[in-house]
Amino acid sequence: MEKQTPIDKPAVMKNGILIVLTILIITYVIYLVYVTNFKQVKTISAKETIAYDAINCEGFIIHDETLISYDGSGVISYTVGDGDKVSVNEPVAGVFDSVDSAGTKQEAERLKKKIDSLKLLQSNSDTITKTPDVLDKNIRSSLIKANSQVNMGWISEAGLCADDVLYYINERQIVTGRAADFTEKINQLEAKYKELEAKLKKGRKSKDIRSPATGYFASGADGYENLFKVADLENIMPDDMKPENIKPAAVGENVIGKTIEGVYWYAACPVSAENAIKVKNAGTLKMDIPMVSSDKIDVELVSINQKTKSSDAVVILRGTYMNDEMASLRKGSFSIILRTYDGIYIPKSAVHNGEFTRTVEDKDGNEKKETKTLTGAYVRIGNEVAFREIVPLYSGENFVISKLVPKPEEYFSKKVGVVQVYDEIIVEGANLYDGKIINRAG
Repeated sequence: MEKQTPIDKPAVMKNGILIVLTILIITYVIYLVYVTNFKQVKTISAKETIAYDAINCEGFIIHDETLISYDGSGVISYTVGDGDKVSVNEPVAGVFDSVDSAGTKQEAERLKKKIDSLKLLQSNSDTITKTPDVLDKNIRSSLIKANSQVNMGWISEAGLCADDVLYYINERQIVTGRAADFTEKINQLEAKYKELEAKLKKGRKSKDIRSPATGYFASGADGYENLFKVADLENIMPDDMKPENIKPAAVGENVIGKTIEGVYWYAACPVSAENAIKVKNAGTLKMDIPMVSSDKIDVELVSINQKTKSSDAVVILRGTYMNDEMASLRKGSFSIILRTYDGIYIPKSAVHNGEFTRTVEDKDGNEKKETKTLTGAYVRIGNEVAFREIVPLYSGENFVISKLVPKPEEYFSKKVGVVQVYDEIIVEGANLYDGKIINRAG
C-alpha cells in the first residue's frame, strides 16, 4: 500500500492567504484605475455674474442742514415724506386740533396719489406698447424686489415697489382689454376724497409748518447737523474722523425735522494712503450703501484730503440719490466701488493649466508651430472632457471672472476655445485632460 504524504496545513493556509491578498490587490488596482479614469465628475453651469473691486470704509454723511422747530400745541401731521423734495416756504407739516383730523389728512393724501396714478395711466392708454409678457415680468420683478426690501428693512422703497406693482397690474388690464377705462374707479376715489376733504374742514388746522430752504425734507434730527460744513469739506482730515471727535449735540424737544439743502449729499470716508491712490485712479465711482438701496449708487470724487502722499486720507464723495433712508442716514459701513466686472464666474477649484499648440504664419507667410501654457477650465461636452481657455477680467480670493465675449486676438485659438455661459464647468474630477472620456451619468 502506497504511503500518503501528510498535508502541510500551514503551507496551504499561507497559500490561501496569498491568493486572497492577490485578489484584493488586483481589485484595488482596478478600483484605482476606475477612480482615476471613469469616476463621475461634478459640474456647475457657467453663469454671467458681476464682481466689484471695492474699498470698505466707515463713512460719515454730510449735508448743509437747517432744523425746523415748532413751539406751539396741537397734533403735527407731516404733509411730505422723508427724502421728498421741498421748496423754500413750502408746508412740510400741519398742526391740527385732534389726532382724528391729522389721520384724515394723511388718508386723503394717500388717496390723492392713487387718483393721480390712475389718471396718468388713462391718459397714456392709447400709447402703451408693452406686451402682457413684459408687464408680467415687471410685476414679478417688482414683487421680488419689494419682498427683498421688506426683509432688509427698506420700508419706503418697498412701498414704492408696491405702487409699481399696482400700476403694472392696471396697465396690463388696459393692454389685455379687461379695463380700457378707469373713469368709474377714478370717480369713486374722488368721491371718497371729497368726503375726507369735507371732514377735514370740520376739524381745525391752526397753522402750517414750512420749510426754511429748498432741498430734501427729513422728519428727524440726530444732533450731527452741521458738525462738518459743506464749505469746509476739503479741510476734513483723518484725525477729525476719529470717534472721539464726532459727537452729537443735544436736539431740542421742539425740533420736528430739518431741510437738507441743495442737490448733493457728501460722504467722508477715511482710507489708507494705498487706497487713496486706488480711488484717485479709478475714474467712474459708485458706492454700495446697503442700508439705503439694493442698487449701487453713482458718486463723484470731490477731494482726497491727506497731509502727505504717504499718509492716511479722507476721501470726499458726492451723490444725488435720495430716499427716506438716505435722508436719515448719517454714518455706517460703506463700500467705494472702483471698478465693475461683468463676466463669467469660475471657482478657482476649476482652474487648470494646459499646454496647447497652434499653427501660425510668420511675416513671410510660412507656417510654424507655436506652443503655450494656457490657464482655463475643463468642461464636459456629452461624455467628453474639453479644455476651454479663461480670458481673465478679475481675480478674487476663491474665484476668477472670465470675459463674456473676448475678441479673437485675446485668446489662443478657436480650436481650444474659451469658457462660455452655460458651459458645464468641471469643479471635481480626477486626472482630467482634454479629450478624456468620462461617465455620462456624472
